[in-house]
Amino acid sequence: VKLGDQVMTLAVKNGLPVAEICREVSGVVLSRQVVPLQQWAGALASALVSHAAENAQAAAALRRLVIGS
Repeated sequence: VKLGDQVMTLAVKNGLPVAEICREVSGVVLSRQVVPLQQWAGALASALVSHAAENAQAAAALRRLVIGS
């Protein structure tokens, strides 16, 4: 998932999930960090909320998805 300059990836290696958060600018990875899955999910949720706050249409769709209406 790419949001702004953050790229969050989730993969499976040797049967275990590997969560990674990268900072990327102009296609160049400036930092790469393997994080616990719970931290990755929290970072993803936070980035999605921030993105949605910047985009009213995305915010409305996200609310419908979360609320279910």
